[in-house]
Amino acid sequence: MNAYLRHFAGFLIQLGLPTLLCLLPFGAGAFHWSRGRVMAAYGAAAVLLSALFPLARQLMPLMPFEQPTVLSNLYMLLALGLFTAAYFVIIRAEAVKKLIVLVLALFYAATQYLLVNLASPLFPMGELPDAYPPLTLLLYAVTAAVMFPPAALMMRGTVRDYLAEMELSGIRREFRAVLSVTLLYFVMLVLYSSRPDSQIGAFWWWVTPPLLFAIALLCIFYRTLFREAVRRRRESELRRTVQLQQLQYDKIAQEMEAARRMRHDLRHHLVALEGMLEGGNILAMRDYLAALQDGAGGRGSEVFCRNMTVNALLQYYVEQARQLGARCEVRADCGDVPIAPADLTVLLGNALENAVRACGETPHPFLTVDLGVLSGSLVVQVVNACASVRQRGGIAPVGGFLPAEAFESTREGGGHGLESLSITAQKYGGDARFRYDAAAGTFTTRVRLNLYPEDSNNDHGWGG
Repeated sequence: MNAYLRHFAGFLIQLGLPTLLCLLPFGAGAFHWSRGRVMAAYGAAAVLLSALFPLARQLMPLMPFEQPTVLSNLYMLLALGLFTAAYFVIIRAEAVKKLIVLVLALFYAATQYLLVNLASPLFPMGELPDAYPPLTLLLYAVTAAVMFPPAALMMRGTVRDYLAEMELSGIRREFRAVLSVTLLYFVMLVLYSSRPDSQIGAFWWWVTPPLLFAIALLCIFYRTLFREAVRRRRESELRRTVQLQQLQYDKIAQEMEAARRMRHDLRHHLVALEGMLEGGNILAMRDYLAALQDGAGGRGSEVFCRNMTVNALLQYYVEQARQLGARCEVRADCGDVPIAPADLTVLLGNALENAVRACGETPHPFLTVDLGVLSGSLVVQVVNACASVRQRGGIAPVGGFLPAEAFESTREGGGHGLESLSITAQKYGGDARFRYDAAAGTFTTRVRLNLYPEDSNNDHGWGG
């Protein structure tokens, strides 16, 4: 029983924890099924495979292998293959993203294996035909306690942000760099592991420094790469926010200049009206006043919302939609809300930009925007004319709506508008849903942002 428990625990630590890392960078929307149910099923499968591992080792005398570790390695490869196949099925992100996460998890497992083997010669254990002798199991447990928490935090933090915010073309380029460096590391690892036991002592002394250096270098490389990618994307969003604010500033400056010209011309208008009045020409006065009203009745100073950021975005995109001939209806009631202006810009800017672009591709464009606070949440609905979308198959709708992953960008080179909407919504404990109605020729965007993060698990009445 003691040997059984050691093999069970060792297998679970060596293979179960690294494969768990593969699931952490993906949010609930990236799973084909409920994330909670998938994690529960994964835990049950990991425990089952770990429980079967000691039983499989008992078949070793029946197998034509001289080395006692061959069967153990084959079993591990089989278990890893089963997990990898299931991993690519249950996660619906792009294949490149899934490969990046898988490579990082393999790097974690290889590093742990290397550290255990580098430390083993310091503690002679004698000849034991055992996959997990007591000391080896202790080394695995210690390395897991030290390595797994920061690795899990990195997967749920930096790697998740990187995968969500990095452009797909950049991911492909940088994935090749990550893969190349990791393969070089694995070559060094295989070189170390393939040495005969009689040479491992002397070999260990000269190979340890470069291997440890490779571990440290790769950790720094991965961390720097992901943080830099996220920083570049956020800078891009910030530049977009500044550009929109500059457009709003220019619009206000134009309106102020128009008001100054009106004040300057007011004296001349009054003189003209006074002359008409003295001449008793009332009909001419009416025509003159009507002309003045038409000239001053533009939409330049139209106010949609009390929130300055929201109002600026609505003014900018509604004007663009009207220039395309779109019929626009806006109902916005939102004052100061605890949402960063940059996040509001990303949220509403992406939704309206997509809507205006779709309006430009239809013969009868229209745009309807509803925005307000409902039961502690900021809710946004944008409905626009839409001729067609590119939709991925195999994703079931919920309440008639689909997640961002169900739609492919129609822009040349790809885009991330819907994905950015979902990321911003999740940041505030909310969600983003989308629906295309081919019969009606409409596309609907619904977004909910929780205004109270401490209550983000509650449903605030945002219906589907």
